[in-house]
Amino acid sequence: MKVVEVPYGIANHFSDGTIEINEHLKEYPELYNSVIAHEIEHTDEPGFTKKDFLLDLGPTSGLNYWKLFKFMCIYPKTFLQFAPIYRKNKVWIYDINLSIVWGLMLLAVTMGIYFAYL
Repeated sequence: MKVVEVPYGIANHFSDGTIEINEHLKEYPELYNSVIAHEIEHTDEPGFTKKDFLLDLGPTSGLNYWKLFKFMCIYPKTFLQFAPIYRKNKVWIYDINLSIVWGLMLLAVTMGIYFAYL
């Protein structure tokens, strides 16, 4: 496992075992420890896994979401964490879990609009 600090997002776990974590999180040890523990729980398997999907959708033990939200407001580049596709070092990276979540939200909104006009 290799931990790399980056200036964007919160944290990501890649299939090669690399974990990217926001460089500013080290200033907030409580958040850093909770986020790194969450990322370590992810699998190194490429693509979609049920375990990773449920881990991302469920609550993370010990993570204070209010403090995380305040951290994100202080460092706006952390909101890139919610982008399902982004470019890094001339390579396009996609997060299958976020793609599924965004797709389901788009489907729900579309169905809501459709049924509102029936």
